[in-house]
Amino acid sequence: MLEKVPVTHVAGIGPAKTKALAELGIHDVAALLTHFPYRYDDLRIRPLLSYADGDRVRVQVTINGSPKLRWQNGKSILQAPVLVDFQTPAYAMWFNQHYLQKRLREGEVVILQGKWSERYRRIAVSHTEFGNQRLRSEEAAMYPVYRSSKQISSPQIAAFIQQALAQFQDQIVDLLPLELRQRYKLVNRYEALLAMHRPRTREELRQAHRRLAFEEFFLFQLQLQRYRVQAKLQSDGVVRHVPSDVFEKFADALEGFTLTDGQYDAMQEIYHDLNSPRAMTRLLQGDVGSGKTWVAFFAAYAMVRAGWQVAMMAPTEILAEQHLLEARKRLEPLGVRVALLTGSTGIRERREILALLAAHQVDLLLGTHALLTGDVEFARLGLVITDEQHRFGVAQRGTLQEKGERTDILYLSATPIPRTLALAIYGDLDVSVIRERPKGRQPVRTYWLRSSEEDKAVRMVRRELAKGRQAYIVAPLVEDSEKLEATSAVSLYEQMQSHLAGYRVSMLHGRQSAKEKDAIMRSFIAGEIQALVSTTVIEVGIDVPNATIMLIYHAQRFGLAQLHQLRGRVGRGANASFCILLGDPPGDVAKQRLETMVGTDDGFLIAEKDLELRGPGEFLGVRQSGLPEFTVGDLARDLNIMQVARDEAEKLLQENEFWLLPVYEGLRKHLFEADSAGLKY
Repeated sequence: MLEKVPVTHVAGIGPAKTKALAELGIHDVAALLTHFPYRYDDLRIRPLLSYADGDRVRVQVTINGSPKLRWQNGKSILQAPVLVDFQTPAYAMWFNQHYLQKRLREGEVVILQGKWSERYRRIAVSHTEFGNQRLRSEEAAMYPVYRSSKQISSPQIAAFIQQALAQFQDQIVDLLPLELRQRYKLVNRYEALLAMHRPRTREELRQAHRRLAFEEFFLFQLQLQRYRVQAKLQSDGVVRHVPSDVFEKFADALEGFTLTDGQYDAMQEIYHDLNSPRAMTRLLQGDVGSGKTWVAFFAAYAMVRAGWQVAMMAPTEILAEQHLLEARKRLEPLGVRVALLTGSTGIRERREILALLAAHQVDLLLGTHALLTGDVEFARLGLVITDEQHRFGVAQRGTLQEKGERTDILYLSATPIPRTLALAIYGDLDVSVIRERPKGRQPVRTYWLRSSEEDKAVRMVRRELAKGRQAYIVAPLVEDSEKLEATSAVSLYEQMQSHLAGYRVSMLHGRQSAKEKDAIMRSFIAGEIQALVSTTVIEVGIDVPNATIMLIYHAQRFGLAQLHQLRGRVGRGANASFCILLGDPPGDVAKQRLETMVGTDDGFLIAEKDLELRGPGEFLGVRQSGLPEFTVGDLARDLNIMQVARDEAEKLLQENEFWLLPVYEGLRKHLFEADSAGLKY
């Protein structure tokens, strides 16, 4: 198993590179071989006229003047006039490559690789070659580029991967049976890995991707289908005998708030599930801000009235704590005893909660992964509610369900999923959908502004802050990169301290420790921070009604579903709210994304449009937020592969040969290891 072979076994990888790879999440040979390129560069030199605005170009230029060097926020920017193809005037710009200033002499011919901006007649240079060399081979047209760091470059990673492929070729195990590969004309695993890392043609790359996507989806479906079979074998459901007055009493607890038709319909469906002999396995889909939590609390209240306990698991402590505050406000007056259990719960308090839980003196236990530990024992668990369910693995969800007997299940998802995708992934789940917003919540007005209108966008933010409101300011990167012309969270934070002088500005991103992120979010929720500069870590679950404006820089870099999730962080109170998309889309697809965001706030329409825009042909697309994440497969693009994988996995599990024949031993072993590890997709 290459998962157990450290990268130090690859020839050429010493202590320094081992540490650098570990920082990228690569610890073993299996992880190294599946560290796939995020793009493939064409290293052939082509005329500038053959490229479109926003393309990555590789052109020959003549330095047409002295390079000028300037510094901004501690970063160097080098700029020089050039003649592209010996005739077209333009500018070249190098970020953090000030050491090239002395080498770029007027009249010198060099090869530049980077991103072309038609509007500014400028190349943002990522790579410079001296010596007037021309690469025209087919292989040069498919040059892999890897996620890298300052400590280890993309070419170094490529060399280590090629060494590993040669060194461990005989140890690369193919889990897919030969009969299955032949049926769908799939290349073997070694050939697929080789083609992903060193493709000779586009077709070879397509076949490698097709094979690896099928394998990834097939293993996911194998685990998912086995879990469902086990759940059905355990038992049918239990008639919970929920009294009919639960609707009236729950509505009274909302203190004047009126349920939407969608919320009431979902509650009716859950009520009928609980009172039927069939086990409930229901997915509650709701657009951002649609009021799913109240429906979940209704389900909890109904179950408690029937004499059972409820567990509700959320992916973060902050989200679990927000649920606790709302549950105390809405459910405790109805007699529901509520408790919270997270990783931060103190030892003494944890012991007390567990004792009360085991004695059935806690009705609703809210929490995070902490609910999964073996010492958490319920007296009579009847319902498990999983919020943002895609963030938990199949086995993790099963662990919580097994703490009860004949447990009913309610999954919550804040991401509207097109019906075709929902059927492929969740299949036999019953689905409830909430489309409307609760009364009193205003739609978020969305504007798209060009980067040149940044001052106008900042003025809109200041206007909201002056009213005592709060703002999110979103950047796509944590730190500046010379390879991406995108404002980072770090530099944007520095800018905003100046632009929003007089207000407290803070910064949040994924590289901060969990403790740092938690403290910053608590300060923002409490209103101590007026403007929060952040990456996409704020896209799910945070509820700050006083936040009324979001400004998203380089909006063209985000997928539609992700933009919609981000926008859902505002408009959660009674005040008018705004979302400003700042960006210059390089092509028609990116432009359509932004126009769709301006034109509608219906998450279901947006999900369908996202599927349409990101259909076949977009090889390395942005992940669709809210769906299981895969390394190779993309659910929007590879839906047909997922459907086939689902059918094959379901059929294989029903065959006795799967559990007996040696040919399936690798798959069986993977299945059992995935169960014990709580494999997350």
